Amino acid sequence: MKKLIPLCSLLLFIGCSDEDLYVSPDGDIPQAVMIIEEETEIPSSSDDIFMVVEEQPSFPGGMEEWNKFLLTNLQYPEQAKSKGVEGRVFLTFVVQKDGELKDLQLIRGIGGGCDEEALRVLMESPNWEPGKQRGREVATRMQVAITFKLDGTKQLPTSPTRVIIETPDTEIESQN
Repeated sequence: MKKLIPLCSLLLFIGCSDEDLYVSPDGDIPQAVMIIEEETEIPSSSDDIFMVVEEQPSFPGGMEEWNKFLLTNLQYPEQAKSKGVEGRVFLTFVVQKDGELKDLQLIRGIGGGCDEEALRVLMESPNWEPGKQRGREVATRMQVAITFKLDGTKQLPTSPTRVIIETPDTEIESQN
């Protein structure tokens, strides 16, 4: 048994070059630790979808442009207005390397046509700026919540309705 330890250490010394090996004596028995100085990049397949990246995908022009896009394209569904449906619609989607939106899914909806309207507007969205990991563009899964909220005032059915659409950073008000 005493000869086995030096023999294993000798095999470890022979198998590694001088740059890869650091020997630290610990009492009577030497221990070998391999040191890797160069950062090796693990190749990723083109199908990898990242959940967290160094630089998140964004709507072209940023959040202010996203809010303008919602304001001009999102319509509060008549069915939801008449029934007083309010709440948040949660969606998930993948921003591809080229910025195209794929795999749009409803996570949680509120009904009354709001779920379909949120999906419709997201499908009409222009290509986003893709996420980046280590300086490279990568496919990234995103989540967005769109809040549908009526203004709360009692109005006649024929009068215009003010609709408030909330996004994480701002509150947009439109006249319908």
